[in-house]
Amino acid sequence: MPIALLALACGLPAWAGDGAAAAQTDVVATLAVEPQPWAQPIGESWPIRRASSLKAEYRRIRALRIEQMQPEYERRSAQAGPDAAQAWRDATLRDIARQDLRDLRARLDR
Repeated sequence: MPIALLALACGLPAWAGDGAAAAQTDVVATLAVEPQPWAQPIGESWPIRRASSLKAEYRRIRALRIEQMQPEYERRSAQAGPDAAQAWRDATLRDIARQDLRDLRARLDR
């Protein structure tokens, strides 16, 4: 008991509990604090002059978003299964695609 109190007072993690639950809590806390890369706007902002360029840029950004989401997808796949991870990826891509498309249309020269 005194070791647990010492660990608590010093801010050290206590290893007496379930390690998997503690690790999962750390991951959830990290995700809540750190901004996710796929939720950040794309930095490039040169004007787009043609619709074909718009489509190519959209495909490039979508591939980038999938690449950015891959570590979280793998974590969710291991935790909840591939079907749940794919559903999460599809829903997240749909939401992010709206934002990306809006940003791309704003760059389109008319």
